[in-house]
Amino acid sequence: MERIKTLLARYSQTAFLFFMGLILIIYLALGTLYLQQAPQQRQLQDQITKLNMILRNPLPSVDALKAEYDAVNHKLAPMADSDAIAMLVSLAQKSGIDITEGSGKFQVPVASHSSTTVGGDSYQLLSFRGIYIQGDRDKVMAFISVLDSGTRLENMVLTSLTTDELEVVTTGEEAARREEFRSVIAAVATMMKDNALPGIPNPMSFSGRKASNHMGDDPDVPGFEGFPDITTTAADKGYTGNATPKNGYLLYQNDKISSDNTTLYTTVDYFPTLTTTYYYTAEKDGTVRQWSGPNAAVATEYPDSKPTKIEVRASVDVDIYFKPR
Repeated sequence: MERIKTLLARYSQTAFLFFMGLILIIYLALGTLYLQQAPQQRQLQDQITKLNMILRNPLPSVDALKAEYDAVNHKLAPMADSDAIAMLVSLAQKSGIDITEGSGKFQVPVASHSSTTVGGDSYQLLSFRGIYIQGDRDKVMAFISVLDSGTRLENMVLTSLTTDELEVVTTGEEAARREEFRSVIAAVATMMKDNALPGIPNPMSFSGRKASNHMGDDPDVPGFEGFPDITTTAADKGYTGNATPKNGYLLYQNDKISSDNTTLYTTVDYFPTLTTTYYYTAEKDGTVRQWSGPNAAVATEYPDSKPTKIEVRASVDVDIYFKPR
């Protein structure tokens, strides 16, 4: 009997240890399974969150979808050659290109017609090969930018572009302006050399914001007018005689003091007329600037004096896509 009790006590301990080991194994297995499922749970939660964000946005109505569909079809509706040419001419004009027939600076060739397939869909093509544009760089590039961006016609594609520069002789009013500018520049340089001036003593400079179109003293204007120097006195110019030569270093009717005998002077015209069409300022070193009016702070400055100007000319090809009807 005692032996049986001993065996039962031993087996009870073994059973307890076995039972505890079994529980530990189950616990570890469940823990491992939980750890493996955690990333999947996070991924599933992220998908649920994204789906909720999509579901929050209202779906477009049937009317909105139909309006968008109609708009696309309208843009792809066939266009007559004359309408396409009128559109190109309008874009060029808005970009500042001279579209007048006599200028020869904008020319649209006859359109060609063809068909193509894009993404399995068939399209008709209205093509213009070699549209010619010529003018100031900014204006030509503005026109090309409009064609390339598709802002005016989304189904129009710029397919080819070549550009170069050419020198153009100015004519008309622009030529006259440049000619006067060159004459004033040359007159100032000649006056400074003739009077042995390393610099203009009191120039009518841009810093004073006043420009003049009087190259000498105007007897009909009260006070003293003149360009480029209206304030240097005859004494400061070196005159020692008893007469009254005009003050200043002028381009018209300038009283030049003789370098050999400072009691003498002669009147010299470096510019042929008293007044000019445009207005001018001059810096101490003789740099001349040309303006549209007497107030240089608000007037337009004209930077060019050369008889020619550089223009850009371009040749472009464009295709306009249509859905066949």
